[in-house]
Amino acid sequence: MKKNLMSVLIMALVFVNVVLSAVIMITLVPATKQSNELVTKVCNAIDLELESGKVYNANTIPVDQLDIVKITGEDTVTFNLKNTPGDKDMHYAVASVSISLNKQDDDYGKLQPQIEGKVDLLKEIVMKTFMKYTYEEVITSDGQDKVREDMLEQMQDLFDSDFIVAVTINGNYQ
Repeated sequence: MKKNLMSVLIMALVFVNVVLSAVIMITLVPATKQSNELVTKVCNAIDLELESGKVYNANTIPVDQLDIVKITGEDTVTFNLKNTPGDKDMHYAVASVSISLNKQDDDYGKLQPQIEGKVDLLKEIVMKTFMKYTYEEVITSDGQDKVREDMLEQMQDLFDSDFIVAVTINGNYQ
């Protein structure tokens, strides 16, 4: 009789253990699954940020990896500047504009041949960018940096790539 009672007690404890294990599985597995998804999303976001955080510009790339393309050709081109309120004089920039391409970028081989066909679009970006800035803004070093950064951003958006790493403006402002 004692052996029978012990067997019944052991069976009852096994049954309770199975029921509690099932309850734990039902409650913890979905929560764990959601936690895993959250961790995966955070890891993906960190990886994307790490990859997009690689800032390439003409200063961080060796000279032998740069390809210089003159947007304005060998000549200088005149670009109108935005009128300063209250100033009746027209101001303009007489400049030659070139871009620096990263030869080691993944998109270089595919997109570099397209630049020649898109020179007019690039000139339009340069023209419209100059028209956003006044003479007082572009004669300062910070203003020239803003103009170059604005042009660079628009050109990178045009090609949907960051293989263009710098815009160089050689000229004067009048």
